[in-house]
Amino acid sequence: MPLKTRRFKMKTLDKLYFLSHFDYIWNNRKMLAQRPCADFVLTGFVINSFGCPYYGYAIDKITLGNLIELWDKGFIYKGFPLIHYRISHGDSSIHIAYIYRGKVFSHRFLWNDANRYIPTEPVKAILKSLRQAKL
Repeated sequence: MPLKTRRFKMKTLDKLYFLSHFDYIWNNRKMLAQRPCADFVLTGFVINSFGCPYYGYAIDKITLGNLIELWDKGFIYKGFPLIHYRISHGDSSIHIAYIYRGKVFSHRFLWNDANRYIPTEPVKAILKSLRQAKL
């Protein structure tokens, strides 16, 4: 008789739950980064993508701990935590989305806009490692 292996289902947080509890998560992010809930996977967000169909990639799942680490490293625009960053292939415009009062707001910046979001090197390194990891 073959051995039965137990499979553990990875706990996930969907977009609606995440947004409804965002204020608590944001205010307690340092504490939550050290808890088991840091391994919960957030679904419903595309954290980083490029518009090029040949070299593009998307991070459509991320753990709460990794998102908190991104925020700590500068994945923030004017004090608002980002949940989306995209460079459009055709016109090099930048698209971001951030959370404010439990709602998602998005902006599009032209490539030469002085107010556009530019990711820091630590943020780029984290995004690169997340792109290679499979959740």
